[in-house]
Amino acid sequence: MNAQITLLIADRNPHVREFLKRELQADGCQVQLASTGQEMMQRIQTVLPDILILDPDMPDVTDISLIRYIHHTYPQMPVVVHSLLTEVIHQLDASCPVIFVEKRGSSIDHLKHAIKDILEME
Repeated sequence: MNAQITLLIADRNPHVREFLKRELQADGCQVQLASTGQEMMQRIQTVLPDILILDPDMPDVTDISLIRYIHHTYPQMPVVVHSLLTEVIHQLDASCPVIFVEKRGSSIDHLKHAIKDILEME
């Protein structure tokens, strides 16, 4: 990956955030972290990341309306939903395209492939 790529990882679990940060920085990405929906929105409004990696299971996010809002407000920013909650993807429709990557153990290969695919589309 490329050091010019800025990722924002929004996840309630500090261990997951730090693990993803460490792994993705090792691939040369710049990584920002957010633990709540509010913190995530503050970071997006400050510096728009190239890709948002979001687990919508955060303390102040009650439904998928935040994902719809992000897509409507920042349509140029790709969103990767990185979650154990597979039902989230079924709640979204074609008007809100996201890439869904299920969390699986300690490997983030699927997530890295999704990021690479997004970068190749740009």
